[in-house]
Amino acid sequence: MNIRLTILLVFVLALFGALALWFKPWEQDAPREEEPWAWRIDDDAIVHVEVIHRGQAGGSIECSDETFPLTGEVQTVAYDKDLGRGKWFIVEGDRREEVYQQRWSGTPLLLSGPKVNRVLGTTIENPAQYGLDPPETVIVITEETGLSYEFWLGNLTPDEGYSYMRLVGDPQLLTVPEVWGRVVNCLAVSPPVIPPPIELGYFYEEAFRDIQELEINHDGVTATYAREPGMRTWHVTIGDDRQAVVEPEWWLSQLQWFGQPGKPGGPDTPGGWHVDEEGASDPQYGLQPADTTVRIKTHEKTHEFYIGGGHIEVDQDGQPFLDDAGNTQVLVHYAGLPDDPIVYVVNRVRAERTFCLVDEPPTERPYNCP
Repeated sequence: MNIRLTILLVFVLALFGALALWFKPWEQDAPREEEPWAWRIDDDAIVHVEVIHRGQAGGSIECSDETFPLTGEVQTVAYDKDLGRGKWFIVEGDRREEVYQQRWSGTPLLLSGPKVNRVLGTTIENPAQYGLDPPETVIVITEETGLSYEFWLGNLTPDEGYSYMRLVGDPQLLTVPEVWGRVVNCLAVSPPVIPPPIELGYFYEEAFRDIQELEINHDGVTATYAREPGMRTWHVTIGDDRQAVVEPEWWLSQLQWFGQPGKPGGPDTPGGWHVDEEGASDPQYGLQPADTTVRIKTHEKTHEFYIGGGHIEVDQDGQPFLDDAGNTQVLVHYAGLPDDPIVYVVNRVRAERTFCLVDEPPTERPYNCP
């Protein structure tokens, strides 16, 4: 044989031998056995879910960032799937109410089968010890074939990271993640009903001709606008300075707005554009304490509302829109009402004219505010 070919063959064999020693497949750790599933169902095949939850009196459960107290009373909620339309409904007797998709989305997948954290025993000697006699929660899942699965949830484990569970017909005692059990329990405690729409309307309604006094506090300065008795003219007072108002062209429309400040409509809101349903106390909105307070007085009533900071428009990636000059765009300002946790918005131009009535009262022409 050619000596060069022999040397090449020896080199190739040596190379393969080195690679085999390097990887040592026979010495690799055995693949870790995955946690078993309590059951496995095609989530599209689930057509009925019933949740019966008892809970421990005096306890509480957090669902969708809201805490619900538990009284120990049994709460039962059933869900049916409309096979024709693929929609899910909350069922109570003859009444059917469509689920709120934003909260329901992913629930059938969640119920298609949890992974078991541990199998604690092949039999359950004392089920009451684990909250399984009687069970805290009974869940029945039915497939379109008519096959049903029933499982029971019990107490939390001592570290509160998992819940005890058993599948009816299986004697084993299992544990599943606490968060999985909590989401299931919330199906009974706080069903995913469609929230009532926030009505599109006004903060309050008064005829602008009935306004006798307009008080605006902006950035710590208060300007008070008052009608002259028996006349249509107005005066403005800031501190000890009182001057006649030279009405700008938008004065009448602004007064009409102060009489009926509207809640603007907007995207993704059933009845009006609001930014946050419970965030009025968040400092980022500038509402508590208010950047600007508007108070109107008639002969019979006093109304007030608040204007906060500007809401900067952003694109789908969270980047702010910029105008031709490269500045961020503010189309609306945050707004709120006394004793109301909702953060609304008001039109930017209306808000800026309100600020101008304090910063640059219209007492002479030409007037520079928009």
